[in-house]
Amino acid sequence: MMNCPSCGAIMVWLNGSVLHDPPTRFYQCRPCGIKVTKFADGSEETEQAEQKAAQ
Repeated sequence: MMNCPSCGAIMVWLNGSVLHDPPTRFYQCRPCGIKVTKFADGSEETEQAEQKAAQ
């Protein structure tokens, strides 16, 4: 489980399950759209959400 660095919400774990625990984990925050990649060495890479065009 991981909390969003921006809004604090619980992030969705995209590439794992209870039976499958990969070394590199991908998370996404549903409220703000931020994507975080967490590597096996503990480092993290954050990708900001793309701005949606106003309609």
